Amino acid sequence: MSDESLPDGTLTERERDELLEKVYRGTSTLGERMPERIEIDGETVPLREWYVSMADRDDVAEDEAARIEEILSYLRRRRMALIKRIRTGTIEYEAGVTIVEEVHALDRAINAIESLSEPTYEEAVRRERIASARELVDLMREFGNP
Repeated sequence: MSDESLPDGTLTERERDELLEKVYRGTSTLGERMPERIEIDGETVPLREWYVSMADRDDVAEDEAARIEEILSYLRRRRMALIKRIRTGTIEYEAGVTIVEEVHALDRAINAIESLSEPTYEEAVRRERIASARELVDLMREFGNP
């Protein structure tokens, strides 16, 4: 309990604002670890292990892209529910601090998982070269060279 908490131990508006400010601080995910596991529709997903296996791949298959979106959707919904709990819930300060830490861990996971669908630099260069080669072949065909 903070020195300012209400007699019943719940948050004051000032404490609530302080916790929300910590949630939205730009450097909040530095040093944070993503959750070890999450539960989506009754299924336990070993999130960190799943992320590491996905991060080692050069390309993401269509079914894997759908799974990425499903996990991101869950993480975003969970994040919003936790923030709503700080905003409107009757909670103690220590519980609020724990929620802020959980939000930061979710933010870390969201940032990391969002990067999975972005190609690596090498893959982006490879794709650009292929596109350029296709354009060249199309131009050559247009001007009569098979």
